[in-house]
Amino acid sequence: MKRLRLIAVLLAISVLVSGCWNARQIENLIYINALGFDYVDDQIVVYAQVLSFSTIAKQEAGGQRENTTSIVAKATGDTVVNALFKLYPTSQQQLTWSHVRAILFHVRALNSKVFNQVIDEINRFYEFRYTLWSFATQEPIMDIFNAKQLFSRPLIYSQLEDPQDLYPQNSVMEPIQLFQFLARRSESNGVVYLPMLTTNQTVWSEDKKMLPKLKGSGACIFQNKEMKSCWPRSDLIGLRWLNKDTNRTLISVKSDDKGQALLILEKPRVRLTPFFKKGHPLFRIDVQVTGYITQIIQKGPVEALEKAAAKKIEAEIRGVYERGFKQQIDTLALGHSLYRKYPQEWKRLAKNRTLPLTSDSLDTVNIQVKLKNGGMAKVRQKQ
Repeated sequence: MKRLRLIAVLLAISVLVSGCWNARQIENLIYINALGFDYVDDQIVVYAQVLSFSTIAKQEAGGQRENTTSIVAKATGDTVVNALFKLYPTSQQQLTWSHVRAILFHVRALNSKVFNQVIDEINRFYEFRYTLWSFATQEPIMDIFNAKQLFSRPLIYSQLEDPQDLYPQNSVMEPIQLFQFLARRSESNGVVYLPMLTTNQTVWSEDKKMLPKLKGSGACIFQNKEMKSCWPRSDLIGLRWLNKDTNRTLISVKSDDKGQALLILEKPRVRLTPFFKKGHPLFRIDVQVTGYITQIIQKGPVEALEKAAAKKIEAEIRGVYERGFKQQIDTLALGHSLYRKYPQEWKRLAKNRTLPLTSDSLDTVNIQVKLKNGGMAKVRQKQ
């Protein structure tokens, strides 16, 4: 009886242990951290940035920081899959794609031929996730992937792999994940912005040597699944007032009575209202935002600064709309708001799934700014 029990225990152990026979140690795998895609001479170029878990583990355990090296693989093919498979022959260990955190497109690869192939592969391969942070660039992808980190921090803490860490402190162009981008890109009369990255070598230095650092430089604009244009950050500054997720942003104002200050404004409350006038669709934007004075350059009444801020915010919003109107881009997604509220009217008026706009379609922009305090100093308001 004891012998039978022993045999049963051994059989049970052998069954349980057999499930681990094909397991691989993490140090024997190569983890792809970010993917980049370019399109050169009718060929798709793939870049793969490699992640070192050993560096992360040592730093998070309180060990001494080592210099973080950036390893990037590059391959070319006539299709996305062919290019990806050309990475395997030179890899010295098995590649794993389940830890990819970001995807980067050169603007040349944002045409439908390349972009649709990339999305198709992500749809089909089980290791890819839809939570990838998504970016575009006009610079060589190799330069973006080789940008340096401060204090040799791991690559996963860069603006490419961890953009949401910086956004609450300085909210201008909101980062976007792949599933969000694809959802908004597919909406009727939808407009979506793909943030752009560049490298800057004039701000940060180490031992008197300038360090290339990643920087948000603007965004590429998609309308009805088509990439329309890529604009610099300065041309898109008005979008921050229309985003409910804007947490904190800086604005410089100068009032008519020569008061001048820098303001921090926070968490705008936005309402976009479509309506009809004489059968034509018009749009009204209401924005309420609060904040505080972070620096006074020249003293002036607080009420005057609030009015000056409201006037500047309106100008920034209208500037985005007017710039888009000249390029036939619905930058404020006015057509989509009409589609949401009056779908039958949108169907009647739309041409090629896009609502025709005029220079007067944006009828009213109503801005209310309330300064609550002056930072550490008190703000005196008229009673």
